[in-house]
Amino acid sequence: MTAMPEQRDVVELLTEEHRQVQELFDGYRTAGDPAQRRRLVERITVEVVRHSVAEESHLYPTVRTALPDGDQIADEEIEELAEAERILAELDALDPRDREFDPLVRRLMDVVSMHIRGEEDLVFPELRDRLTTEELLILGLRVGETTAPVPPLSPEGPGPGRTLADRVRERLTGRGR
Repeated sequence: MTAMPEQRDVVELLTEEHRQVQELFDGYRTAGDPAQRRRLVERITVEVVRHSVAEESHLYPTVRTALPDGDQIADEEIEELAEAERILAELDALDPRDREFDPLVRRLMDVVSMHIRGEEDLVFPELRDRLTTEELLILGLRVGETTAPVPPLSPEGPGPGRTLADRVRERLTGRGR
């Protein structure tokens, strides 16, 4: 028998995910060892891609229908997540000792922080105003199912044109991007 995911509303669940990513960023800021920085970026990659897939699959379709200017809001948030994934793909190809690595991580932190602020300051309060408690809980269950832990990825490198972010997305969605 499989355990039921803890029932939380979508705002609580996604806010917790935001905090987890911010904690990984904090860890990166204090990491000195290149191997440790690489591991943290890999964990950040998994978390950001899981978050993106969940929001693209469940949150943004709801935002489009429930919020005024929902299409525009969803498109802007999706573009921020796509930019984060582009940066992650660049990081995947770099050695942590490369002089471009840290500036790219800082750019990633800026993009993800802007995404978090947009959701927490605009999207989440609007959803709380416009959706019922039951709708928020159902959406939280759907997002929670999508953000379940990613099964282990194969240890081989990404291969031509396949980054870690691509492999995580493929594992979560069952298909390539």
